Amino acid sequence: MHKIFVAWTLVGGLLVIGIPSVSAQAGRAEVTGTVFDQDKAVVPGATVTAVNMATGVGRTVTSGEEGRYILTTLTPGSYRIVVELAGFQTQTMENVAVSVGQEMHLDFTLRLGSLREDVTVTGEAPVVEVTSSRIGTNISSGDIDTLPTQGRNQLALMQLVPGLTPSLEPGSFDGAQFNANGREAGSNLFLIDGIYNNDDRLGGGWGYQARVTLDTVAEYQVLAHQYAAEYGGAGGVVVNAISRSGSNQHAGRAFYYLQDDKLNATKYFLREQGEKNPDSGNKIYGFNAGGPIVRNKLFWFFNLERDAVDYAVSLVFPAEAAPLATNFSDVTTQRVINTFLKTDYQMSNSQNLSFKWLREAVPTINEDWEELRFTRDGTQHERDMDDQVIAGTWTSIFGSRATNELKAAHVREDLINGGDMYFSQDGKHEYIGLNGRDPFDLGADNRHPDYASGPRSAHDRNKIKTYTVDDIFTLTKMGWGGDHTFKTGLGYSHNGAYPRMQGAMENGRFTFLDNEPFDPANPFTYPSRFQLLLGETEYISRDWRMNSFVQDKWQLPNDLTLNFGLRYDYQNITKTKTAFAPRFGIAWDPTGTGRTAIRAGAGKFFEYQLTSVVDTLLAAQVITKTYLFDTGQDTSPTRGVIPSAVCLQPTGNKGLAVIGPACRAYLENLRNQVAGSGFVNLEPTVDGDRRLGYVWQLSGGVEHELMKNLGVTVDYVGVRGRQQTGLIDINEGPVGANGRVTRLGAAVFDPTSVLIPAEARNTNFLRVLQFQTRDDLTNDYDSLEFSANKRYSNRWSGRVAYTLARSRNVGTTGGRTTLVTKRFLDDLNPRGDYGIANENNTHALSFSLNASPWRGLGAGAMFRYYSGYPINETTGIDSNGDRDNFERPIRGRDDATRPILSPVDANGQAIRNGIPGESQTLLDLRFQYIFNMQRRQTLGLFWEIYNALDKVNFGNPIGVRRNTYFMVPTNTGDMRTMQLGIRYTF
Repeated sequence: MHKIFVAWTLVGGLLVIGIPSVSAQAGRAEVTGTVFDQDKAVVPGATVTAVNMATGVGRTVTSGEEGRYILTTLTPGSYRIVVELAGFQTQTMENVAVSVGQEMHLDFTLRLGSLREDVTVTGEAPVVEVTSSRIGTNISSGDIDTLPTQGRNQLALMQLVPGLTPSLEPGSFDGAQFNANGREAGSNLFLIDGIYNNDDRLGGGWGYQARVTLDTVAEYQVLAHQYAAEYGGAGGVVVNAISRSGSNQHAGRAFYYLQDDKLNATKYFLREQGEKNPDSGNKIYGFNAGGPIVRNKLFWFFNLERDAVDYAVSLVFPAEAAPLATNFSDVTTQRVINTFLKTDYQMSNSQNLSFKWLREAVPTINEDWEELRFTRDGTQHERDMDDQVIAGTWTSIFGSRATNELKAAHVREDLINGGDMYFSQDGKHEYIGLNGRDPFDLGADNRHPDYASGPRSAHDRNKIKTYTVDDIFTLTKMGWGGDHTFKTGLGYSHNGAYPRMQGAMENGRFTFLDNEPFDPANPFTYPSRFQLLLGETEYISRDWRMNSFVQDKWQLPNDLTLNFGLRYDYQNITKTKTAFAPRFGIAWDPTGTGRTAIRAGAGKFFEYQLTSVVDTLLAAQVITKTYLFDTGQDTSPTRGVIPSAVCLQPTGNKGLAVIGPACRAYLENLRNQVAGSGFVNLEPTVDGDRRLGYVWQLSGGVEHELMKNLGVTVDYVGVRGRQQTGLIDINEGPVGANGRVTRLGAAVFDPTSVLIPAEARNTNFLRVLQFQTRDDLTNDYDSLEFSANKRYSNRWSGRVAYTLARSRNVGTTGGRTTLVTKRFLDDLNPRGDYGIANENNTHALSFSLNASPWRGLGAGAMFRYYSGYPINETTGIDSNGDRDNFERPIRGRDDATRPILSPVDANGQAIRNGIPGESQTLLDLRFQYIFNMQRRQTLGLFWEIYNALDKVNFGNPIGVRRNTYFMVPTNTGDMRTMQLGIRYTF
């Protein structure tokens, strides 16, 4: 191990007196304040005790010389705080709501009198956290239970957080994709009770690895910009869900929610065709319960939820695609079972154990129909049957000044997806794989510009396992020119795929440049490209990571709080050895009243790379047993000429292209060569000086309590991503006189024989992609973020969030979940692609309202407006022969029959992402009535209306100029839908 890392680890070990330590204390809260007497003099030596009112578990500390106290590592919940000192009246504050990650400041004033005289007040958390420099939002249990959440999506309310924008992709009903800080969704970090719950293959691109249901969540914290050194490994948003727990009272709920096509408005394109919705809907039902096994000692909580989802899809195809592709509607089907079990054991006043198990199984039939625009024969299924989190936490308290949290967890996934032919045809859709069949016999995937048909070529398996051990040690110290909260920690994770199967295109894929079905007698309908995977498809990839940090929260007597931190990250699959990340934050209450906080912060955040990088390197080696055969693009069919390549001369079957006999013979011979030894991959991917990319975050702003229970916040946020990673074709040379790129050869791009072994150096490589971390691969994000939060009082609460943002980066391709697989228009000048990012959404406005106007009657509303993500205008033709297909149009070359819609640069080329995307406006409503029954029992009736305005929210149209549907929307989000619900609680 690198010497620097060893030294840093030893320092961390000494700081925690030998206790192995952490990545995050996420899931805990802190309460600080000062004890005064009635003359406003500080009172040292007072005993401050916080007791969780649900479980009876308590913590006790003593105020220091300056009268200050610090309660750290508190579990979120409702507390009774008692302050005592001989000669003074005891003061008790009841029902103090402590939220996840909260840094609460509460002062107490003791009056002279007998210790037996009690003064009891109702507790209320301050609106402004005057000691916090982070920017974040807490979604409370009240928000979860009163605001509309379509599909009971546990992350839907994140749309109320400034700085975040959801995917805006219609049909992504299992979505949970969000972009923050101008970063891809894969940059996000998801936790449950402070425990890692990310997908190591996609990062935080699809939300939690194992879904945390709304009825499991007590609350969750969303940290858009934070400067504590305990967080790391991600440059996007940090989302921490806090699960429900058992208490000293037996309690639970049973629930049923129904969406049905009869309650929904007809989908837009079906309505345009005079048709109705297919039989579809969503049924969610389940129950939970919890309580004491031993009062004040041992508690349990259990939740079981079943989702039966039939999501309506509607596809419209161009007229020239008939009869191969004709308009139809159908459903995507999910049958979900989510199980959660949690136990908490208070072994003693200083030792607590917690264990949780979360599992979800999600079989999906007919996945991604709308996104990929397949005909009925191109259905795809997915069996995600074993998403699990198994975790334990051991919390120790040492006196009144120190705590330690040790966490161990196992996160896993077993996911299989593929075309219909890889699953049984008995209606059960069990995975059968090839089942002894030759993939050449399965039929080929046919991709046309505006649709796809034939047996889908997708076929993947991801058996992912992650093991984590984290610990955090916290020590408070009073009187060193103020009060200090020291934290230090180490963390370790082992991440890998056992195995990861990449079988996509093992049955072959034909790509066409027009929409007409294939006709062997018509040269204009022949394919322009053919790809097929040969050889091995399964790999075992491994990764391990370690981190350590130290930080100090220093609260000075003049209402100034400073946060200093330093973090170190290490990931063995990269070459970074010096990933030191300093953090600094400042918060100041200029009035000393607790009503205003001026705050600022700056920090460096390194991002871990995903295991998919290792998978790519294993699957695309120079000397390989896995080979992706690719003819490259041949534009002969556009001129009415049959391509010369034998595999671009298929046979026809009902308009579908099928591998011809001559191509099959060629492929069988090639497959035998790949199965042997020493086969050279003509398009390998090799590693380079790949390092951990990082972002610098900085912010400054003010938070102010405008009036009782109403706070407003304004912040500037800047993010600068540096040393990002992408894929560069190092075999690409300048464009020749014929307008085609030249190829350099191994002697030029690898003169020292580091990348290409001797037996392959004379190979005429088509291209050689290399992972490169470069200083010219950057991203820049600036935003102005405003929020207002009216806490529940006088029978109503509300939130407003607005973000004005601009995001720029480098990279022509790359989805919103990817981090290091971006490609570039010109591999000799990647910086030429610097421009508007895929994640750029200029305006985001949201607000929510919750009101209880009369008895058990309640109403909630949530409104969102997004200006939309941009559209990249491309030609759809590989004009320069670089084997990529994302050229942007050039004035004078590509605009003879259709004008260029994007602004053009100095060379007359369309700028990247130059067309504004589709905006979206949504208003959701919720009405409820709660009947109070005997013995704390209630019966709730719910009616929710989503997209209540029935607005047509189009998804972004296709930006490929060759497509019939160029800039013509072909899909929309849901029209007005309704959900009815009933819930019994006891």
